[in-house]
Amino acid sequence: MKSFSLLVVKKIAFIAPILAMLPSLAAAQLAGKGFYLGLEANAESMTVKSAGASQSFGSGGSLTVNGGYEWGYGKSYALLTGAFYDLDYYLQGGSGSNGTRFTKGTETLNQKIKWGAYLAPGVYVTESSLIYAKLIYASMKTDPEGERSSSPNFQSVGYGLGLRQTVFKDYFVTLEWAALPVGKDSFSSFRNGAEISPGLSMFSLGFARRF
Repeated sequence: MKSFSLLVVKKIAFIAPILAMLPSLAAAQLAGKGFYLGLEANAESMTVKSAGASQSFGSGGSLTVNGGYEWGYGKSYALLTGAFYDLDYYLQGGSGSNGTRFTKGTETLNQKIKWGAYLAPGVYVTESSLIYAKLIYASMKTDPEGERSSSPNFQSVGYGLGLRQTVFKDYFVTLEWAALPVGKDSFSSFRNGAEISPGLSMFSLGFARRF
């Protein structure tokens, strides 16, 4: 109970500044700045929580497509609304049997597919540099080695921070960190059916174009 309360406090502490920005955004004049579409290379690490303990399952990588729309609020504020999709399923020929592999000793978890949507209020610190906070909803499919779930089995309400830098008129790069904690599920072939919660932490480097 204590660990759960601490997690709630940490999430509130992160989300509160985002919520505090919303009245300022709402009071400013809304103006669309355009659609954007790009790719992100992700360096990921997995932490598995089970029976009150957390264990690192190493690191892996993935490639995601990311698209959305930027709303401008006055001269300094912006709101990014968008979605992302993991391309690993297609990069493996449409099988998605392995995905990104995370291991600890003889145990292996395969993070196969993930997609989601996000809301990211931000502030332009210069005309070409945007810093933002991010609220994320993600749906994922993560299975132990040898298992193959028919549908996504983990959902996440995550959060992140990012920097977007315009490098040409309609092109920009992004550097981002995000955490995707997930709920619990169990598998008969993994740890004798004990419930596990395989959360992800991600560092992403992206390149996109505004249309």
